[in-house]
Amino acid sequence: IVAVAGVLQLIFWFVAWAKWLGGLGVIIGIFLTPGVVIFPIIYWIVEGVFPTVYFALMFAGWFGVWLKRG
Repeated sequence: IVAVAGVLQLIFWFVAWAKWLGGLGVIIGIFLTPGVVIFPIIYWIVEGVFPTVYFALMFAGWFGVWLKRG
């Protein structure tokens, strides 16, 4: 669960940057890291839509960690 959620969040990250800035966005996405709070707020401001998928994947990852530890 953790690995799948992490990969999907990374894809979400690159798609958002590519949509905003094209090829330059992909390069920026490689060098920057998504913040847990900062990226969703920027996405919300730019797109005008709350990133529910991003948070669902983040909580799925946390749930997977919780299952692994429990």
